Amino acid sequence: MQTSTECALSKEEITRFHADGYLGPYTLCSPEEMAVIRDRIDAIMNQKSATGAKNIQSRHMDQRTVYDLASHPAIVDRINSLMGPDLVLWATYFWVKHPGDKEIPWHQDLNYWPIDPPINLSAWIAIDEVTVENSCVNLIPGSHKKVLRHVKAGDEMAFQEMAEGVVPEKQKIVPMELKPGQFFIFSERTLHQSNANVSNKRRLGMTCRFTVPFVEINHEKLHAGHRAILVRGTDHHRLNSYQEPPAV
Repeated sequence: MQTSTECALSKEEITRFHADGYLGPYTLCSPEEMAVIRDRIDAIMNQKSATGAKNIQSRHMDQRTVYDLASHPAIVDRINSLMGPDLVLWATYFWVKHPGDKEIPWHQDLNYWPIDPPINLSAWIAIDEVTVENSCVNLIPGSHKKVLRHVKAGDEMAFQEMAEGVVPEKQKIVPMELKPGQFFIFSERTLHQSNANVSNKRRLGMTCRFTVPFVEINHEKLHAGHRAILVRGTDHHRLNSYQEPPAV
């Protein structure tokens, strides 16, 4: 397993994460480096997944480019600082918003996931430039301190469920604009959403989901053949099914 502390979080950053429920933006690579990676990712999204999942899901299982992004020390060192030395990569997903695509409502990610207990940290990586106009993720600092009930969302929303009764004050919303190659980290309870894409530019991001070995993943609920990858440390619990990182 990789070991590194180069990008470990400071005490001040950890304190800020506990207060706000997110950290960032941080830099994984330059926009120029991401431009090369973007071409590979566009090709990957047009290829049938070897896992049997959707083309935009779980590509860390069959594409080395995706695994290398998700396991990059810039991300994993920081996640280790918050979750400890043993770290499981259990999900990756491409979030594509084309011009005119719908709003994603305010939600907490733990509402949707088959993991027990619902302990997770996510990194959201900008593949394209991400702005307010093309639908960056919006966050509410401190919203991770309360779990909200989720209810049916309207047809105007991209998700079927949303957090109930969220009407945040505009000045409390943080728009997470990112250059290609930047990312931010957030909790499974942090309220976030993204508006409709009102620009003429695509917005593509990738999420990487991390948990710890004592959390049990319902692999079959994710998709047939799903496997996690142990990116750091050791798993003494053996609750989950693993595979090695993809070779290519």
